[in-house]
Amino acid sequence: MGDDFKHFTLNEFACKCGKCQNFIRPELVAVLDRARDLAGVPFAINSGFRCPAHNAAVGGAPASSHLKGLAADIATGSNFERRFRILYGLLGAGFDRIGIATGFIHADIDPDKAKSVVWLYR
Repeated sequence: MGDDFKHFTLNEFACKCGKCQNFIRPELVAVLDRARDLAGVPFAINSGFRCPAHNAAVGGAPASSHLKGLAADIATGSNFERRFRILYGLLGAGFDRIGIATGFIHADIDPDKAKSVVWLYR
């Protein structure tokens, strides 16, 4: 797997369990790289690839796109402008599956799931 990205290393997307192989998909990281350029603010990755055990431990959905290496959660903190800039970059780069939470934004490129959707985490 190449690591030819302007803003990211593949290690940033490794499972937080620290034990398994990193199966993050380079095509996801490439689109996130474009989104980061458009946003004009750094992206801190909270979660990328997750193994089944870690996904279960964090309460991830059983069919989570993180399990396929096709999703990332980007930290936003409580800064409204930062959240806007990240969302702007994601939409401009072509993401059409976005989840918004209080402290992060989820973006994925899962071809097996509905397109043109935005959801809120509660």
